[in-house]
Amino acid sequence: MTMKQSNQTNYFHHVDHLKNQTTSKNTLWASLFITLFFTIVEIVGGILSNSLALLSDSMHMLSDVLALGLSMLAIYFASKKPTSKYTFGFLRLEIIAAFLNGLALVIIALGICYEGILRMIHPQEVDVKLMLIISTIGLIVNIILTIILARSLKGEDNINVQSALWHFFGDLLNSVGVIVAVVVIYFTGWTLIDPILSILISLIIFRGGYKIIRNAWLILMERVPEDYDTDAIINDMKQFEGVIDVHEFHLWAITTDHYSLTAHVVVDNIDGIKNYELINKISAMLSEKYELDHSTLQVEHLKANHLDEPYFDEVKEQL
Repeated sequence: MTMKQSNQTNYFHHVDHLKNQTTSKNTLWASLFITLFFTIVEIVGGILSNSLALLSDSMHMLSDVLALGLSMLAIYFASKKPTSKYTFGFLRLEIIAAFLNGLALVIIALGICYEGILRMIHPQEVDVKLMLIISTIGLIVNIILTIILARSLKGEDNINVQSALWHFFGDLLNSVGVIVAVVVIYFTGWTLIDPILSILISLIIFRGGYKIIRNAWLILMERVPEDYDTDAIINDMKQFEGVIDVHEFHLWAITTDHYSLTAHVVVDNIDGIKNYELINKISAMLSEKYELDHSTLQVEHLKANHLDEPYFDEVKEQL
């Protein structure tokens, strides 16, 4: 195929494998700068107050900075057009970034849990007043960031914004936990509440990380998206007059809300024009009923495609 022919082929390509996510980008930039600033404040405060709860929250905030950086990188590449080598574009990088973000959450949660157990074995004194000041500021910051990210998700569904939201939700819980620890230590002197709350919060963070990893893993493994029933879709395709069978059916997600479908459609008509009209009707149904705009359907005829007799007999039994 010549270069001119290749360009003409691209002209008829009906789905752009890219995402222009202006809202998500602006949201993540704002979140990144706010988080970076408060991370520095919390690390210093955690060291000065000798509070594990504050230090664990600061490490979580540091992971937020790295997660947001990865998310920004993914959104940048997701907006780039496909190339001759990356025909699906760079959308899958969005899922890889989310997977790494979830993995970071799990690792941090395990680290906090381990440190909490050590602190329970060897209790340490903490600076209650400094803990209260920094945790209160942290609570306000995390509430603001959680609201910003939640509003962004209403406008654009983005798995990296979802993972960032889980990060900040975990931070918000951590801030609440630190404040609770401060109150308990102030009135009772029971310093063990600091590592105990850190361990409980780490379990919540672990759960959030696991959910992000699971969602990203399902997409990376090209599993059928949750909202789709393959049997129902195949049955609807078979309802068209002239369709004998549908096989080699594959449905997967490149990234969130970006699905692709391929299938072989066995027809009983040898007329090429009518078959292409039939394929167009099936494609229109897939788009309108299931919002599957990127479908690739291959026409097959029992005789023209030299399908073997056992297959022919099996299809006839199903009719």
